[in-house]
Amino acid sequence: MANPNPVETKKQIKSTNENSDSSARSTNPKNRKVKTKTNSNVSSSLPSKNGNKTVTIKQNLKAKQNNVSKEIPPNLTNLKNHKGNWKPMDLFWEESSGAVAPEYRYAKQFHLWTDSKTIHLSRKIMKNGKLQLEETKDISPVQYEKWMNRFLDMGISQFPYEEIPEEQITGISYNFVEFQFGSTKSKFYYRLEEIQQPEWVQKKEIIKFIERMKP
Repeated sequence: MANPNPVETKKQIKSTNENSDSSARSTNPKNRKVKTKTNSNVSSSLPSKNGNKTVTIKQNLKAKQNNVSKEIPPNLTNLKNHKGNWKPMDLFWEESSGAVAPEYRYAKQFHLWTDSKTIHLSRKIMKNGKLQLEETKDISPVQYEKWMNRFLDMGISQFPYEEIPEEQITGISYNFVEFQFGSTKSKFYYRLEEIQQPEWVQKKEIIKFIERMKP
């Protein structure tokens, strides 16, 4: 008996063919192979549970250690060399009043330095043309560590090494701070009127800290 609805029959045949094609694609070994290859690529880009994970942890730890070494100033251990001797360090500060009335004249020299086993601090102060203090004493390792950490925190090693100004004004004192630690050198000059300006805050802080050093 003939189908009363030929259009309906064509739709059913088309639907059956589409389902067959879809089923064939899903069961085709080639398609499964492509899918497996894709998953393999994805999984290979991920760290394994053993080797890659260990490498990643070591790399992260090394990065953290590098960051810490940049942020934390030297402690007592790395102020010494591999033989246990003090690394070479020399800090010298000199300031004077310049050409003023005798009752206002002064001069100060502070010198902090190391030899292989000892730290020394020398201080010389003159006021009104008279010697007020002149001494050289040894400094304890703990005290030296505190001072060095503070100096490095204040950025004493970051200044360039300046030469004394070629043009100098008669009667004006050209004071300076000179610092050397290992191969690092820095030095800056200043006049008394300059150190009171806002842009000299960092250098003024260093100078005042040196002036407060005592054995």
